[in-house]
Amino acid sequence: MNNSAVDQAIMASEARFIFGIKLVVPELFADPGFQDFVNSSQVMTWHNKKGPIDPDDLADVVVFVDPSLSGEGTDSDMPYWNAIVEKLKAALCERQYRAQAMMREHLVVVLSNN
Repeated sequence: MNNSAVDQAIMASEARFIFGIKLVVPELFADPGFQDFVNSSQVMTWHNKKGPIDPDDLADVVVFVDPSLSGEGTDSDMPYWNAIVEKLKAALCERQYRAQAMMREHLVVVLSNN
């Protein structure tokens, strides 16, 4: 495929809005169970997955939560998943969010260690 065809495909693609939050939680990244999960799973991260997560690493982890806020999502087996979903609910003021019912896409949660 040449660049012109890719450019055209990008321009013709459907643009969907997504919504997300970022949580800075260095304590999460210091937890050995969370580090094991990051190193052994398919979770989206900038960490090289070859060992411990150093406090100075840029090791953000990105997960996607079902817009129903039911707790389903891409990495629902992650340690502390329920607390992450509860924080997302609180941040979105669940009733107001559900009343709007605009989201079709998963909600993005960026977990950061710094």
